[in-house]
Amino acid sequence: MKPVTNIESAEPTGAGVPASPRALARRRSQRGVALVTVLIAIAITLVISNEFGTATSTDLVAAANYRDQMRAHFLARSAVNFGELVIRIQQRLDNIKMLAGQVQITDYADQLVLPFCGGAEEVQAAVGFSPGAIKGLGADIGTCGFNGPLATEDDKINLNCANVQASWATLKSALDALVYFPAYDNVFDDNDAEGWHRDRAMQVAAIMDYIDSDTMHIKDRGTSEDYNYESLKDRYYAKNNYLDTPGELRLARGVDDRFWTLFGSAFTVYGSCKTNLSVITNTQLIAAILYLSAKNPTDPVLLDPRRLFLLASYVAKARQFGEIFLKNDDFIAFVKDPAASVGSLATQGGMAGSAATAALGAGLPGLQPGEKLGLELDPAKLAQIASTGPRRTYHVEAYGEIERKQKNKDGSPVFPPIRSTVTGVWDTKVVPQNVRKPVPKGAWVFLRED
Repeated sequence: MKPVTNIESAEPTGAGVPASPRALARRRSQRGVALVTVLIAIAITLVISNEFGTATSTDLVAAANYRDQMRAHFLARSAVNFGELVIRIQQRLDNIKMLAGQVQITDYADQLVLPFCGGAEEVQAAVGFSPGAIKGLGADIGTCGFNGPLATEDDKINLNCANVQASWATLKSALDALVYFPAYDNVFDDNDAEGWHRDRAMQVAAIMDYIDSDTMHIKDRGTSEDYNYESLKDRYYAKNNYLDTPGELRLARGVDDRFWTLFGSAFTVYGSCKTNLSVITNTQLIAAILYLSAKNPTDPVLLDPRRLFLLASYVAKARQFGEIFLKNDDFIAFVKDPAASVGSLATQGGMAGSAATAALGAGLPGLQPGEKLGLELDPAKLAQIASTGPRRTYHVEAYGEIERKQKNKDGSPVFPPIRSTVTGVWDTKVVPQNVRKPVPKGAWVFLRED
């Protein structure tokens, strides 16, 4: 007889058949696999969902940034358009003979724009009531405006006049006078940043030859420009054409950081070939103009740099003293005796008289007790290099700004605001091209967005 199997200790394998010991061992080793599989599936799901959430949040922030960048761009362009409007109004004022040169609303453009571009508090402070009282006041989202008043490029030396035959010699003389003063000896005693040694004459020649259209050295027949641009580590060639921006001058031989720091603010590539005396404030350039237009080249003031630059500083502050140069003769009279000119203005009424009285009360700065300062100028020499009158060019720096919504627990912003800045130069003498109907003179000759 066959032995009877203990059915109580055996596990069925299906259809009532007991499992073998090997099957029982394999089944015990597979216990918990389903639980591990579920945990792995949950982990993968969490990773995927977390990645999806991160990607979604990143896309959301990026979309908000793109949106705010677009808003900042259009706010900045709105400020640029407002600046053009102010300039157009200024042009009309300049055409009124009684107001020409005396009313300059572009100096207050950064204040005039506040009711239209400022926040609620700025609008309230500017006009006395909230933006909601009148439609169109204030910016609904963000702010915009100008980085200071609308400046001008008329108080600088236009380097592109190197390509104007009638002004070539005048430009060269202005550059010679600009670098002439002994205070700049250290710049020309040492080599430039690339090891090139030059004196004042060679430096001026390098600047002129880089811009003028010919290939002759300072227009001397039978010579050639040889500044070894081709032998530099990053070689290039002289432009021999009009510059697009003043910064291009830094490619001219010898114009390194030290030279640019000293003289860069005196250069432009826009506007007239004559410096406008009505707006000039650069004491270096004023000193150069006084040096070139002096009636007596050996005048003691010219031979004393301290007195010369002190006189130049008075010219730079003439508007603060109440003096406005409406014609070259006004400039000549002021330079001849600044103290007498300010004293004459003090006897007049109005804002000019008040400014002159305040200047006399404080005393002209820098003068020793009993010291008089003045220089007699030659009208013909002055007329060759300078002029007076309304501004021709305007330098505009407009911005649009959007504050981002992400905040820390203390209320401070997580990220800095998004800001778009548009820098432009408006020339009132340029005639716009490809217009469908005649428009007044004036156009943007330079625009850049940062």
